Amino acid sequence: MKTVKLILLSLAILACVENNYGQTESATFPEIKIWISKSQYSNLQGKGQRVTLKNPVFLFNKDTAAVKEVHSRGNNSLTFEHKSLSVELDKAITLHGGEGKTKIKKFDLLNLVMDKNLWHNRWAFIAMSRNGLFPLFNTFCTLWINDQPQGIYLLVEKPQHYTASIKSPYMVRRGVDHQIHNEYIETESKEEIKKYKKQYTSLYSDIEKFKDKELYDQMKNKIFLEHYFEWLAFNYLIMNGDYADEVFLYIRPETGLFDVIPWDYDDILLPAPHEGIATRNAVQGLRNKLIFSSEEALDRSIAMNEFLYQQYLGIFKKMLLDLTPEVIEKITNQVADELMRVSADATQANASLFLGKDAFRQDQAKESIRVALSFLTGRRNALLKQME
Repeated sequence: MKTVKLILLSLAILACVENNYGQTESATFPEIKIWISKSQYSNLQGKGQRVTLKNPVFLFNKDTAAVKEVHSRGNNSLTFEHKSLSVELDKAITLHGGEGKTKIKKFDLLNLVMDKNLWHNRWAFIAMSRNGLFPLFNTFCTLWINDQPQGIYLLVEKPQHYTASIKSPYMVRRGVDHQIHNEYIETESKEEIKKYKKQYTSLYSDIEKFKDKELYDQMKNKIFLEHYFEWLAFNYLIMNGDYADEVFLYIRPETGLFDVIPWDYDDILLPAPHEGIATRNAVQGLRNKLIFSSEEALDRSIAMNEFLYQQYLGIFKKMLLDLTPEVIEKITNQVADELMRVSADATQANASLFLGKDAFRQDQAKESIRVALSFLTGRRNALLKQME
């Protein structure tokens, strides 16, 4: 009889442990539920239009959160039924993720519709966060609207939320041909704004005025070059096809220098940049350089000025030595584990549609991650050998 009781007790304990483990793991990923009117939901599902939600009810892990604004965001993602969303809350909430916790009130919910296996952005963000290159909080999450599953999303802190938290007075989003796509201003001083805007534009006018070490000295007085070089090198390592206009540059208040916040890593592991390999290689002095894209004038100047390029290679090598095969494997395993757990909810996994068509599949994601781990490790080793 005692034996039977012990067995039953053991089974009960195991069931309890299993249940607690499941609760702990599932709590890692926020569950967001939004309720809006039927007409708004219909409009939100439409293609190509930006929609601001009116009077939404917003639940975060079953707790109501007061909303200041929620609207659809992005360009390509607007053409799909499940939209990426920009969220601003009235009060900050506490979020937990793989790298710790944070209080946040402004964030984006990215639908990952351009990434078939959902892991590219999360992997890149973790890899870049190790050296402070990507400071934004991010985590996988699930989204429901009017009780309809929208799929697995990536919740990412807004760059302007982070820069405001460190009291940065000024930030730009770099656009095509280094035009200022957006400005984010946290100072009332018109002189300060004028100074920082000139600091940004002079990065490009200096290209025409200076060369080699003189140009390097001018640049390092305006931008945190080690981070810019590292970001450029990382894009080469992971073969990021679209990055020239996917970066924010913000003023670090303690130095007065611009620093980088990278953005959008859907298009990685591509054989050529967006402009095409022929266009890239046609740029004088770039063909044999370890810079992936020719689209950005600042990057072309780094490639074509030998002193600058040697400084860049030094940072590139340092980054590769730090990103050991063991580190690459650890990051990859972390992302794979997170993705398998968040996609255990088959309802949300099936709602995650690549290009609005193909549902997420765990087996395909596992294989994609396995192949990428092998490829990136081999590419890292080959690049180090090339730099010897």
